[in-house]
Amino acid sequence: MTYDFDTANDRRGTASTKWDRYESRYHLTDVIPLWVADMDFNCLPEVSQAIIKRAEHGIFGYTDVVDEVYQTIIDWELKHHQNNIEKAEIVMTTGVVYAIYSLVELLVKPQEKVIVQTPVYPPFFNTPKSLERTVVYNPLLYDGSTWTMNFEDLDEQLSKDPSIRMMILCNPHNPVGRCWKYEELEKLCEICRKYHVWLVSDEIHGDLILKPHQLHSIYTMPKRYHDNLILLGSPTKTFNLAGLKISYAVIKNPKLKEALAVQAKASGLSSINIFGLEALNAAYRYGDKWLEECLDYIDHNFDYTITYLQKHLPKAVCNKPEATYMAWVDLRAMMLPADICEQLKQKGHVELQGGAGFGAGFEEWQRINLACPRATLEKGLKRMCDTLNEIKQ
Repeated sequence: MTYDFDTANDRRGTASTKWDRYESRYHLTDVIPLWVADMDFNCLPEVSQAIIKRAEHGIFGYTDVVDEVYQTIIDWELKHHQNNIEKAEIVMTTGVVYAIYSLVELLVKPQEKVIVQTPVYPPFFNTPKSLERTVVYNPLLYDGSTWTMNFEDLDEQLSKDPSIRMMILCNPHNPVGRCWKYEELEKLCEICRKYHVWLVSDEIHGDLILKPHQLHSIYTMPKRYHDNLILLGSPTKTFNLAGLKISYAVIKNPKLKEALAVQAKASGLSSINIFGLEALNAAYRYGDKWLEECLDYIDHNFDYTITYLQKHLPKAVCNKPEATYMAWVDLRAMMLPADICEQLKQKGHVELQGGAGFGAGFEEWQRINLACPRATLEKGLKRMCDTLNEIKQ
């Protein structure tokens, strides 16, 4: 292996959202955080080198997005996602959530609605709500091992309520880890086109696909659907660059693309961090081998986690996902108390992401971030299982 994922720099004392909140908020000093979706792996060296080189220039004024960056995005999308895109179809943005905010504001009138598929990344419903748009739900179906879309329910809701104007899709899905099949996405596109609904595909986890699965990006769908589609992409999850605020939207509908570009410029959404541009360019140009090895490491972390839970917490159900580095663990059989997240943190000194935040009905689930060195994961899982077993005794 070329890269060392077993060793990482200590993130404490760096204003890390993930690591640095425990002492000030909770008076705890040794909590293992396995919650928020960023990695604890050291960055791709070429990214650090590119940022250092740019920093050495010493002047950090207003910065344009040069053609080289656009071409890097175009090349990455074609090579990794089979998307044929052009510079004229790209709008640079400071983050996927900010782009969702702008798209909802632009495309959904105050009296109209947005539909999402729970359980799902909380900003999918919290962002429209912050804009005072109504959110409706098309929950995923679960058979005990696999999650699927409920197309019958979706079609029924859209047929009865023409005020639903946008659907926000997680592709691949966070937190359930599904990498949607081509046939599933084509059926979804057909339903959305039938009812004139905008389909926003958040593909920020699109590079984090576990073997043997394959991403089917929204723009690999037939061209007849493209006018209704918006793709949101970013290197931030793939290469752990969230603090650099860099992402992009791909829109093949020229009128919509221009409308978002105007709004993005007016709001500052398209004013990109100078170091974010350097990081994207370096990551997409030099990151293939790092990503391959990172995914292999994460894959082994999933195997370890599933085996560990089967042995030490047999009532927990954890199915290996097809994508992402998040385990979605079903703890319903344990009948745990409502304050279990707080107990894990205060008693067990480990923090997971409670399922309640991903939608109603998922209060007894936990999301666990496995993108960390094995030693960190081992300690975190031991604390989790020991605490839960102690509570149930």
